[in-house]
Amino acid sequence: MTAVSHIINAAAKKSVGGLLLALISLSTVPVFAQASENGNLPGLINERLSYMKDVASSKAENHQPVEVLAQEDKVLTATQKTAESLGLNPESIKPFIVAQMSAAKAIQYRYRADWLAAPETDWKPRPLEQIRNDIAGLSTRILQRLAVELKANGHISPNNQAEFIAQLDQKNLSEADKIQLFKTLEQVRVK
Repeated sequence: MTAVSHIINAAAKKSVGGLLLALISLSTVPVFAQASENGNLPGLINERLSYMKDVASSKAENHQPVEVLAQEDKVLTATQKTAESLGLNPESIKPFIVAQMSAAKAIQYRYRADWLAAPETDWKPRPLEQIRNDIAGLSTRILQRLAVELKANGHISPNNQAEFIAQLDQKNLSEADKIQLFKTLEQVRVK
């Protein structure tokens, strides 16, 4: 084997190894993270709300109330700090965060009301702490995306409301919930 052949063979092995490592790394990232990593703002919000069936079921299974004010305060404080670190005005983000939590609670209450009449016997929620970690990750990605859009455009345009509402597709999310989410989203400003 010539020196050139050795170099080519070594480079090929190195490239294949690098490619294999990249593929293994990608396979360990959850599918939802891959799907929404470059997702648009309504898509990320929709994904965050999609966890509410798990939250409602976990809370019901453990005889916990839907509304946990201490948890809401913790989420609001953490979210405002994250928003500020991303260059968003933390006070202007507050109504949007509250609207997300209100929509989330409404979805949970509606699921629990449905289950009073017709329980889902084949549904098993994931552990609540795991769900909360996933929601926190999505909340950060929502804020990151919002910061990018506001820094690029200066504001959320009222012309985008119909498109925004059309992309929020969750069982037990009302039209009023969707409108409230959009209206509070319009209020967010950069620092």
